[in-house]
Amino acid sequence: MTSRSLIQRGGVLIGLLLLSVFLFYIGKGHTLLIDTHALKVGDKEYKSPEMVEVSINGKPAESMGRAERVLVLVGGPSHTITIEVVSGAEKKVEKKFTVPTFVDTVVVSVPAILGDAPAEHWVSTFTAPPAKDAPAEQMMREE
Repeated sequence: MTSRSLIQRGGVLIGLLLLSVFLFYIGKGHTLLIDTHALKVGDKEYKSPEMVEVSINGKPAESMGRAERVLVLVGGPSHTITIEVVSGAEKKVEKKFTVPTFVDTVVVSVPAILGDAPAEHWVSTFTAPPAKDAPAEQMMREE
């Protein structure tokens, strides 16, 4: 095998590797939890309106009340959220945000976006609450 064919095969291999990394980056799926719970940042509290309609990436709008959470599955790192306040003062906000590549589930705070909170408070990593022991497991420990 000549050095020219080794260089060509190496170039093809590197090209395929770069293409696979790029496709992974743009196609990685994420779970968004759209949240309307009140949020406190420092000494300022952001509250959600009574009724909002939320749309992600141009999908049909989802109606949400105060203190609700809706699950949305999306692909790719960057997304656009459109929030329209239905109750009270009519307001429509459209913002872009990104989701870190290696995070599967994030919480998107609607009150933070509507209240013009700093962008780092719009999206946060979801951490599940600790599982409570079932009664059968508690009985096994007591024995």
